[in-house]
Amino acid sequence: MTPRIATAALALCAVLLGGLWACSSLQPDPVWEGKKIDEAIARYGPPTKVSPTPLGKTYTWEFRHGSGALPGGGGNAVVITTIRMMTVDANGTITSYNRFDQ
Repeated sequence: MTPRIATAALALCAVLLGGLWACSSLQPDPVWEGKKIDEAIARYGPPTKVSPTPLGKTYTWEFRHGSGALPGGGGNAVVITTIRMMTVDANGTITSYNRFDQ
């Protein structure tokens, strides 16, 4: 095996193992309905966007995460966007929660 192939194989193994570790370390989202929006902000940080609604507000968080390209320019970056949206009533209570992974 040439050094170049060995390096590429090692890099691929590192990316795959990193991906497996990331999946195993993910915690499920808590049940947000009925909790206060301050708890969600404490967990996820400031929202990306806040929009008014007839009954309160919608809070949106957008996170991009993933792996970069393999060393030496091989392979493509894998980027996943996670969007969390929470509808909040006038009292600051979360009435609905949706998560989308793209």
